[in-house]
Amino acid sequence: MPDISIAVTDLRIGHFVKLPGSWKDHPFLFSSFRIKDEEQLQIIRNLGLAQVTIDPYRSTGNIPEPVTGEVVSATPSEDVAPAPAAPADPIRQQQQDLRRSMRFADRQFSNALSPLRESLGQLNLKPDEGLATVAQLIRTAAAHLTQTEEPIGLQLVRSVQQGDVLLLHSLNTAYIAMLMAREAGWSPLEIENAGLAALVHDIGELKIPTQISRKRVELTKSEINFMRMHVQYGFDQLSQLKAFSPEIRQAVLQHQERLDGSGYPNGLKGEQIGALARLISVADYYEEQLHPRSATRPGQPNQVVASLFKKADIWFDGGYIKLLIKVLGIYPPGSLVRLSDDTLALVMASDPQTPLKPIVLPYERGRVSEGVDLIPLQQDERQISGLCKLEELSQAQHDFFNLGKHFCYYYTS
Repeated sequence: MPDISIAVTDLRIGHFVKLPGSWKDHPFLFSSFRIKDEEQLQIIRNLGLAQVTIDPYRSTGNIPEPVTGEVVSATPSEDVAPAPAAPADPIRQQQQDLRRSMRFADRQFSNALSPLRESLGQLNLKPDEGLATVAQLIRTAAAHLTQTEEPIGLQLVRSVQQGDVLLLHSLNTAYIAMLMAREAGWSPLEIENAGLAALVHDIGELKIPTQISRKRVELTKSEINFMRMHVQYGFDQLSQLKAFSPEIRQAVLQHQERLDGSGYPNGLKGEQIGALARLISVADYYEEQLHPRSATRPGQPNQVVASLFKKADIWFDGGYIKLLIKVLGIYPPGSLVRLSDDTLALVMASDPQTPLKPIVLPYERGRVSEGVDLIPLQQDERQISGLCKLEELSQAQHDFFNLGKHFCYYYTS
């Protein structure tokens, strides 16, 4: 039985769907699969498709009537010449591709956030199920990374609603750490381990009273000491559950150690700190400093990078700092920049092939950011002439860029 095209509203659990495009255009690992639950069904319905192709032979349940009664043939008929396609506007097409990439990143991050919240909430009652969900999240993201041969950068995600800071921090750190591990030439299993270690590195904070862990002003000395216990709490919990590999559990314990011995909990120095823990500590510090819990304003990417450089080979491994810079680009996503024509812009995505020419969102007075064209500087005459400070922005500019939200990241190629 040949494939048929049906309205997306007629799609049901059990239908074997064939989505257009590749995995870059949707959050699923494969483009052809049988819909197994309501969550997958809703995700497909939210992709913006009017109709979708299904394979009736491999589907279960009722098969609806095809759209306009037409069948999607596996091989086009040679007797009917296809209608000539209308010439595409290359600029419009490019903008559609850029916006599609942004929507994909938004979906991927949001789709990971909800099950992560559930899995961490299940650790006490159903630890096996919770940890299995965590592992699957990372395996899916790691598979995308290892299956893509082309250079990959980071895409700024701005649509995520404000959520638990610990969840946002953990997921961001995991994505950054996996991309660093990929750039370091680590094996697929090592990339997966980097993601798992980063995702659970602060899991011990769940045992810290929320009046301390979520305190938004400076902590007292006793509160600082209590917070520092989170590394031991996390290590003990994962060890008790025999969760993940010993290397991952060690990284959870050691990610706050520093090369000069000034870290905690054991004051380890240099090579006493495992390689995975040294990589995680760089990604963790960068993300944490972007959103310091006791500060009223978030840190700016260039300031955090400058702070890291000052601590290279003192607190942090200089080699991993260089990897982070390679992943982030010279102007990391979230940077406020001034272009050579004096346009104010927000860096939306790093381009690993042209680190000085990222993709930016320009400020346009009186408009909303969703309606403004992005600028891929690689194809534009303008250049970045300098960085801007948050305090230099008007309230209108601040609102346009939606700077009150947590900076979140996903991959872009």
